[in-house]
Amino acid sequence: MKALKEKLQEFMKRLYWWLTALFVLALVYAFFGRGYLHTWQQQLDLVAFVAIVTWAAVNAALIYRRHFRFRDLQLENVDAMEGEEFEQFCVYLLKRNGFKHLQTTKASGDQGIDIIGVKKKKQVGFQCKRYTGQVGNKAVQEAWSGQAFYKLDEAMVLTNSEFTDAAKELAEQLGVTLIDRPRLKRLMRRLPS
Repeated sequence: MKALKEKLQEFMKRLYWWLTALFVLALVYAFFGRGYLHTWQQQLDLVAFVAIVTWAAVNAALIYRRHFRFRDLQLENVDAMEGEEFEQFCVYLLKRNGFKHLQTTKASGDQGIDIIGVKKKKQVGFQCKRYTGQVGNKAVQEAWSGQAFYKLDEAMVLTNSEFTDAAKELAEQLGVTLIDRPRLKRLMRRLPS
């Protein structure tokens, strides 16, 4: 299933770049070629117009999706997300809260860090946990070991749930920052409404 999704994403990227190439050709024709191609002008005008409008509409949709995908999102919606969607949401949320250069690590073998970002010249690693119960020590341990593996300045565990007392105690001792449900809700105030 995941391989099919990756193939589909690769196909969509290629399709987008072909559309962009067609858009550039349409612009070149519109600005420079119309005077030289009189016999085909009517058909080429239509093709150029369709290519330009399609490219503009696709880009408008992509921009809207990127910037307003999680608009007016409530915690109940976050609770219903799948793991990968929750990670994408966390990337968007962190960006809205001042983190730059955000990147996700590979899904398997991520060494305990799902997202790496920079804020105030510090590299921070995030372990994202969408849970229905309490998050325990394992997430804190993974974030801490991921911090060492990626040579990060800080490690954080971000969840839509709560942490066990043992996890809080371990996080304090290891210097891992915990972002629980109330703190997540505060971060969500920066989402567009």
